[in-house]
Amino acid sequence: MPSFKDTNGREWLVTLNVAQVKRVRERLGINLADLQEGNLLARLADPVTLVDVLFVLVLPQADETNISDEQFASALGGDTLTEASTALLEALCDFFHEPQRTLLRKVLAATTAKRHEAMALLETEGDNLIRTALDRAMNIKTIQAGSPTGD
Repeated sequence: MPSFKDTNGREWLVTLNVAQVKRVRERLGINLADLQEGNLLARLADPVTLVDVLFVLVLPQADETNISDEQFASALGGDTLTEASTALLEALCDFFHEPQRTLLRKVLAATTAKRHEAMALLETEGDNLIRTALDRAMNIKTIQAGSPTGD
């Protein structure tokens, strides 16, 4: 079962079933079962929306420990938010039946691989990329400052 830990070390289990899809739809107006029409993945890229959805999904656990939505949200950020997002995406994959599940798992795996590639590139080429971007930005400002029109 997908899970993640918040910044306070609390572990949250993320499960998705029809009752929870219904609860998210009723409370947030987001249909987790609609992968095509509702731009679900784009909506979940917003961290506030992501945390709201996650809280509705873990609400029974939060109620057991008297954790409010604000306390829950306050304990998510940075890497914990990435882990929470991955847990939700894994739960989404598990929710659907074949062949959608297989396709979603492939998309998730490809996305994860691309993120790792980007991080590796940043590790090896980050300084050069930053230096190049700064050089370009400084050159543009120098040209603009030296322009007779001031543009």
